[in-house]
Amino acid sequence: YVVVGAGNCGLVVADRLSEAGKKVLLIERGGPSTYDTGGRDFAPWLTGTQLTRFDTPGLFEAMFSSTNPYWWCNDMSVFAGCLIGGGAAINGALYWYPPDVDFSTANGWPSGWQSLGTPLGKLKAKLPYTQVPSTDGQLYLTQVYDVVKQLLTPQGYSALDINSNPNYKDHVYGRPAFPFKGGKRYSVMGTYFQTAKARSNFKLWQWTLVTGLVRSGAQITGVRTNYTAYGGNGVVPLTSKGRVILSAGAFGTARILFQSGIGPTDMINLVQGNTDYSPNLPPSSQWINLPVGNNVSDNPSINLVFTHPSVDAYDNWAPIWSSPRTADANQYKSNQSGIFAATSPRLVFWKTVVGPDGKTRYLQGTARPGAASVTTSYSYNASQIFTITFYLSNGITSRGRIGIDSTMYAKVLTNP
Repeated sequence: YVVVGAGNCGLVVADRLSEAGKKVLLIERGGPSTYDTGGRDFAPWLTGTQLTRFDTPGLFEAMFSSTNPYWWCNDMSVFAGCLIGGGAAINGALYWYPPDVDFSTANGWPSGWQSLGTPLGKLKAKLPYTQVPSTDGQLYLTQVYDVVKQLLTPQGYSALDINSNPNYKDHVYGRPAFPFKGGKRYSVMGTYFQTAKARSNFKLWQWTLVTGLVRSGAQITGVRTNYTAYGGNGVVPLTSKGRVILSAGAFGTARILFQSGIGPTDMINLVQGNTDYSPNLPPSSQWINLPVGNNVSDNPSINLVFTHPSVDAYDNWAPIWSSPRTADANQYKSNQSGIFAATSPRLVFWKTVVGPDGKTRYLQGTARPGAASVTTSYSYNASQIFTITFYLSNGITSRGRIGIDSTMYAKVLTNP
């Protein structure tokens, strides 16, 4: 089995397949992230520890301000993580157990997929969540939670442990749930990847880009990579019982299929016109016209920025990489407790809205200190800003399309 992409999905699949005794090759185009994956990228104040950029949750906001953001995929128009763990290594790490509606037949899932008891139980056992990530059991920088709670409670919202009540997603709020352990980012890198790599039937290739699938008709016979030292051409051959699992993200997976002659004809024609990739396309008689990249949805969001005299905007997270507040830095470095044991979100909430079409849509919100940007003509106190982000999630009916251009750059073709 060849698994392409070592993000959330790829690491879980590789672990489960190797657990079942299958021989697994996991191919990741990027490199390590957390210390236990081989990462060694440290903030200046964490040099000499085992707390890398990716281990330290409180450095999350610094992912967007680095002068060398090598962890982002540089050949697509959206944020995507190209490293072990994928998005799980670099995002805000909000971790929610799925409500039953997520896998309903109304959402397109086959009948029989609705009972999540056994697989969800395995997930909970392997990767539990915490609402109190600091190792001292204390909550930090709680002012935003306290302020937003005062806005929500009069509107009929109730406080819940969200993951203990996954089906309650209307007029509820709570503290964020994180896949952290010991004050560090844990997630799939600290669980599924660790158990997989301990098995002799598992192998990982890093810094290796998959450029397409080798096939004869509908039969996949190999995986083409840029690791040309392997076999002289970079092709990993499959046995007759071999399989390929593409888990390279929505954009990366679609591009691999296009470059393999699978997808809409207009996309494959772009590949055919590219001198680097056209030689490896199958003949046009073997192109498979499928709606790859079509019918995609997204979660539109809007940021609302406020000020409140009780809020500490935490310097808008600007100095956290090179010159954080000394007491907070020392506390985290000493025992992984304090502000740096969590990412920036401090409160989450949900509300359902029934549209004129009778369909229920879910509005999700997140509140955090600071703001990514402020656009206003009014004066304000930058030390007191906080952001409430609203997302429209389940129930969205608009659809769009993703694809590539002639350089193989992955992009949105039609916004949902």
